[in-house]
Amino acid sequence: MIKLRGFVIAFLSASCLVIPGMAVAQSTSAPSQSDAAAIGRVDATIPTIMTAAKVPGMSIAVARDGATLYTHAYGYANLAKKTPATVETHYEIGSITKQFTATAILQLKEAGKLALDDTLARWIPEYPRAAKVTIRELLQQTTGIPNYTEVNHFEKIAGTQQASFAAILALIDRKPLEFTPGSKFTYSNTNYILLGEIVERASGTTWEAYVRSHLFAPAHMTQSGFIDDEAKLQPMATGYVVDKKGVTVAPLFGSGWAWSAGAIVSTVDDMLAWDSALFRGLLINQTDLAAMFAPGKEAFGKNSTYGFGWVIDTADGHTRIWHNGGTFGFLSANLVFPKDRMAVIVLQNADTIAAPESTAQRIFEAFLPAGLVSAAGEDPAVTQRVRDWVNRLETGNIDRSQLDATMNAKLTPQFVTEVKQQMSILGAPQQLVYLGKTSANGITIYDYRAVFSAVSFTLRFGVNRAGKIAGLRLVP
Repeated sequence: MIKLRGFVIAFLSASCLVIPGMAVAQSTSAPSQSDAAAIGRVDATIPTIMTAAKVPGMSIAVARDGATLYTHAYGYANLAKKTPATVETHYEIGSITKQFTATAILQLKEAGKLALDDTLARWIPEYPRAAKVTIRELLQQTTGIPNYTEVNHFEKIAGTQQASFAAILALIDRKPLEFTPGSKFTYSNTNYILLGEIVERASGTTWEAYVRSHLFAPAHMTQSGFIDDEAKLQPMATGYVVDKKGVTVAPLFGSGWAWSAGAIVSTVDDMLAWDSALFRGLLINQTDLAAMFAPGKEAFGKNSTYGFGWVIDTADGHTRIWHNGGTFGFLSANLVFPKDRMAVIVLQNADTIAAPESTAQRIFEAFLPAGLVSAAGEDPAVTQRVRDWVNRLETGNIDRSQLDATMNAKLTPQFVTEVKQQMSILGAPQQLVYLGKTSANGITIYDYRAVFSAVSFTLRFGVNRAGKIAGLRLVP
């Protein structure tokens, strides 16, 4: 697994509704009868997910309309010591850090110290292709700059050596751009390392010091810090890796490698405070907030689903603004549902199949008034075909006569083997809930919510006019 990951795939791009004054986590209210029932469903679901995916510990928080609905912790922060996880437990939040770096850039723009259309050459002229890239493209992940966490032996390097900006830049500065800047979205942690360096050069202080004074302090994030602070951030969870060997303690990130792309350590309460301060416009103005939550534009006017440090998409018909994160032994998710005025935080101390963004989505669904129900117009024959193809992916039994030419080409034997390895862990879906269908360019796309024991996905199943399968994708 690529560390500092941000899993951001989606068919859909959606215009984002920014609600001025939206607040979360400013107070705690007694749960209503329906909320109490939802909390009961959450408390029944989370242990099942953790058992299926062997997650040692997890802390969650849910907020709505300016009030904390529920915070709770499950399992252990440290298995050897049998230390229970609590809502005060600290976790590495990985790539959610990018929201903070993007906000710092926008603050500096508002202060007149930089412009989003500045080229990288103005700030980091030592990067050979700096003149071709703008700050806006760094924010939107459309630069084509290679991802430093994907270089050979990165995990070994990050686990054994200390980093500096120069050391990170040296990993990729001789590599060519992967595409023309602005023409394509590709997630690269390097983009946000470069933004962190711009924060330092524009502000005249370190990135860490800037985040503490300009983001943590005004957001009242009193329990947050950075990976290098973990000895002082107590209680601190121990990170674990879950694989064929079992559950083992994860290696530590070497100092400086995650930095402005993924170095923040926080708690669920502090993350709710972060969402509250940001969405209420306490950190940047409403114009920049709207820009942050607007999907980026690629070549030919096509929308990506990435804004400035946030993914903007739709799940179960609800607009989401979110990001996840992963470091060595930690996974995290911060999901905000602006139309529903809700936020869900999930922090866990395990690198496993239980994606926290999927868990957060399950928690959100538990609070929906009607729960997760099938939409009108479901075709039982299509639903059965979807079930059949989930099984085919899990077993590797691909019936190529059902696929169109493009799908046949994409499902190479190697790809089928990789998908089988991942899907076989999930088992059969416990629920397959029909969400609706759309048609475009001769393809009908059927959307379902596929709920497995440890994870849930939006499953998108595309069929062309001839009845051939033209696409099948799982979106967290």
